[in-house]
Amino acid sequence: MNAYRFSGLPTLSSVAATVTLAVFSWFALAGGAILSDNHSEANVAAARAEPVSTAVYDIPAEAKMTIVVEAHRSAT
Repeated sequence: MNAYRFSGLPTLSSVAATVTLAVFSWFALAGGAILSDNHSEANVAAARAEPVSTAVYDIPAEAKMTIVVEAHRSAT
C-alpha cells in the first residue's frame, strides 16, 4: 500500500467523531426542547377530564364468523 497521506483531508476517525457529536447535539437539543415545552391549558384540561363513557355492544351471532384457509403444498 502507498503510505502517502492527503494532508488537506480529515482522517476517518475525526469525521466519525464529528458526525457522532453532531447527532448527539441534535438529540440533546431535541430532548431539552421536549422537556421544557409548556403544555397548553387545553391539553392539560383534556388529560385531567373524566373519560367519556364507553358503550359495550353485543355482537349478533350472524356477525361472528370463522374463516378457514386451506392450501395444498406441491411435492416439488
